Amino acid sequence: MRYVVSAIIMVLTCLTLSTAQATTSAERESLRGLAGVAVVIEVINSDAQADGLSEEAVLTAVELILKSSGIRVLSQLESFSTPSAPLLYVRINTMKTELAYAVDLHVALNQRVSLVQRPEHKMSAATYELSAVGMYGTHLLRDLISDGVEPDVKTFATDFLAVNPR
Repeated sequence: MRYVVSAIIMVLTCLTLSTAQATTSAERESLRGLAGVAVVIEVINSDAQADGLSEEAVLTAVELILKSSGIRVLSQLESFSTPSAPLLYVRINTMKTELAYAVDLHVALNQRVSLVQRPEHKMSAATYELSAVGMYGTHLLRDLISDGVEPDVKTFATDFLAVNPR
């Protein structure tokens, strides 16, 4: 039994992220007319940072994909100065076990919206989201950027450009 559990854990540590939610045409349409996006990376927990995953590396990868796709990366001040205040928000939740990390990856575009019944009431809401969950071996955690974050940001960029041709 011990070997079976060990084998299952070893298989799970080799798995990468699997997409749990795909974008819809309504989510893509919510990107229409945006001049660009600011990027926000949520603080990564200390265990994951100690194993090589950093906010700076994630931010660099995200901004590189956006810029190389022709999408303008706004400063947060520029973003808040626009009517929609678009923020591309990347959250990587990790939970460390002895051999692996359970990972919850979330990429969302938050923008200023208003309520139909009260248009004067403005708030920020996620209008576009991609989510994935998976397991990474502690020695493979750095691969999360290329295996999980980059594909999701490329999907976002493709959807952005589909409704905002350059």
